[in-house]
Amino acid sequence: MLRTMTFKEAVDRLLNKKICMKCYARNPPNATRCRRCGSHQLRPKAKEKRGGGK
Repeated sequence: MLRTMTFKEAVDRLLNKKICMKCYARNPPNATRCRRCGSHQLRPKAKEKRGGGK
């Protein structure tokens, strides 16, 4: 039986992450340090595209 994925689940899976400010690795949302370099400088992944571009 196939499980259909809702849009909210897809967005959570793609955007609900933390990004390391030092090495830019993707980490789980509950991480306190980077899995690649061990840095504690984590930020939430941006939900919208950056830049104002016209």
